[in-house]
Amino acid sequence: MKVIKKAKELNKSRINKVFEKLRDENKKAFIPFVTCGYPDLDDYFKLIDILEKNRADIIEIGIPFSDPLADGPIIQATSKIALENGINTDIVMDSISTIRSKSDIPVVILTYFNTVYKYGTERFLKKASEVGVNGLIIPDLPLEEFYSYRPLFEKNNIDNIMLASLTSSKQRLIKITNISKGFVYCVSVKGVTGVRDRIGSEVTDFLVKLRKITDIPLALGFGLSNKKQIGEIKDYCDGIIIGSKILSLLLDADSFKNGLREVENFVDSINTVLKTS
Repeated sequence: MKVIKKAKELNKSRINKVFEKLRDENKKAFIPFVTCGYPDLDDYFKLIDILEKNRADIIEIGIPFSDPLADGPIIQATSKIALENGINTDIVMDSISTIRSKSDIPVVILTYFNTVYKYGTERFLKKASEVGVNGLIIPDLPLEEFYSYRPLFEKNNIDNIMLASLTSSKQRLIKITNISKGFVYCVSVKGVTGVRDRIGSEVTDFLVKLRKITDIPLALGFGLSNKKQIGEIKDYCDGIIIGSKILSLLLDADSFKNGLREVENFVDSINTVLKTS
């Protein structure tokens, strides 16, 4: 029995272990999104340090892209700045290697399939594995097309994190949850990312429906921006993804230093909710 247990432990990804630990402690995961190279490469590293020090459980890193169809105006603005800073896929990979040299926090990449395809799908996944990426989110890669790339994900031990939307049928949600690893990215709105003030009842209904068909962790993202929302929704999911709100605090600040202070205060307030039973 001990040998079997050890074998199972070895098969668990770093992301799996984080969610298991939080579930045992009756806590929820905080997953911040950052754009690599925003506002510049040095400050991007400072932002990640602050997020980790303030109890981020997983870091989601976006590869800046010129036409990000799932991203709202805030993330688009940060991507534009990052691209102007010369950020490319190799620099993103190198930055993750730097993060991994001093931290074991799980790292997830969000990118679009054009970036992966242009880089070379097999080469991209191999490189991601080598630098310490734990999961990958590709919003524009349909479920039907993912199957042909699944062996590459498995070969490189990278969790494929699939998106589940409010408009998906039950049959499609079953397929998505069956193939997802790490967690399911649950989209809280019928649209792009961005700061919103409230969570509709259709979101809780959606999460309840998902929970009935899978025990894989559910992380809710798109539009979450305040403690009230988090308090209303946290019992229905295993984690919260916040990107636009964090980046807006930096975009709106009169200096990066002051923006970072705003981020730190915001993250602390969110985790007060997520880490309290």
